[in-house]
Amino acid sequence: MRGEIITIGDELITGRVCDLNAHFLSGRLSSFGIKITAISSVGDDPEAISGVLARAVDRSQFVIVCGGLGPTEDDITVRVAADFAGLPLVLDEEYLASIRNSLRTRGVPWAESFRKMAFLPEGASLIDPKGDSCGFYLYHGDVPVFFLPGIPEEVRLLAERKVLPLLVRKDRDKAVVRQRLFKVFGLQEARIGEILEGVTGSEKGARIGFYPNYPENHVAVTVWADTAEQAESVLGRLEAEVEKRLGRYVVAKDAATLEESVGILLKARGLRLATAESCTGGLISHRLTSVSGSSDYFERGLVVYSNEAKQELLGVPAEIIEEFGAVSAETAVRMASGVRERSGVDIGLASTGIAGPTGGTPDKPVGTVFLALAGPAGAGARKFKFSGRRGQITSITAQTALDMLHRYLVDDTFLFRH
Repeated sequence: MRGEIITIGDELITGRVCDLNAHFLSGRLSSFGIKITAISSVGDDPEAISGVLARAVDRSQFVIVCGGLGPTEDDITVRVAADFAGLPLVLDEEYLASIRNSLRTRGVPWAESFRKMAFLPEGASLIDPKGDSCGFYLYHGDVPVFFLPGIPEEVRLLAERKVLPLLVRKDRDKAVVRQRLFKVFGLQEARIGEILEGVTGSEKGARIGFYPNYPENHVAVTVWADTAEQAESVLGRLEAEVEKRLGRYVVAKDAATLEESVGILLKARGLRLATAESCTGGLISHRLTSVSGSSDYFERGLVVYSNEAKQELLGVPAEIIEEFGAVSAETAVRMASGVRERSGVDIGLASTGIAGPTGGTPDKPVGTVFLALAGPAGAGARKFKFSGRRGQITSITAQTALDMLHRYLVDDTFLFRH
């Protein structure tokens, strides 16, 4: 199948907001082997929207439109869709009741402007009428056109639950589809392709797709079959083979994140963690505590940016900093050991480095980072050299720190092997 994505909103074409919806939808559809031939962004202009819609339905087998379904005056997508299709707008009483119930559940007072959201083109089908977020689709000839909200979280939910399954079934003659998403860190996409070459073997109705999602690379294994049992059986065999080949580079699967995988391992082993961060400024702690229930294993996080803070809060000796520098393996180890001892936890995790764009030297250029772990068996540090802008360096440092922790929790001897 070939399709197009259209995202609507002045905030997109003026650059005020990044187009997360197009990025997500194109990646997920591609992972199922469904080709996206064009992505268009258009402002809140009825004539412009109609023109983009006309071109899309004329050359595509499906179209997904995001944005403009809300209650405000600039949410004009529904009206434009109705005019484009030559259909009147009619009030959907069932959807109106769902909107009222959703607002009541969330404690949002009713306003008459919300009624506007329940007017749909005559004959349109609601995508998820009982959900907190909704959308609709209609056919232009034999081309389905899906209209989704603009909020990325709602787009992801509706796409995964409703739109993707419908398109996959339309694309294949098989009744059942199953997919497993592997999140890989530490390997380039080309190398992943080499490792997984021929992984589907003789399995019929199976496909493997690759797409980058910085700082990770994602691998999607999709299986089409006549029955759920057949699909699950094939997917199970492929999942085992992919994990065998990629090993420790798989940091999470499906909707899970690396920080969630770390949390699961910490809880399973009954371990508690504390962090001491310099160059990452609390980003590692932020990611760890973004997981619900992280208080079960995360005790505290310290941002020790200055040398004085490292000495006062972590007990890093001044002579260590003077002799080796704040950015060094020796200082990183003392930071990890200090936060572990002073917090009374099982594991201390520390980061220190030069995020730039200033501060680099010939011996320690921008991007030089040391990460350290301290546990019951001792402490160790690793040196890394990252590149990019300041935000990219702090982001990849936090990801690498979590990956190092993940590997330690799987095998607590790896830190002391080179």
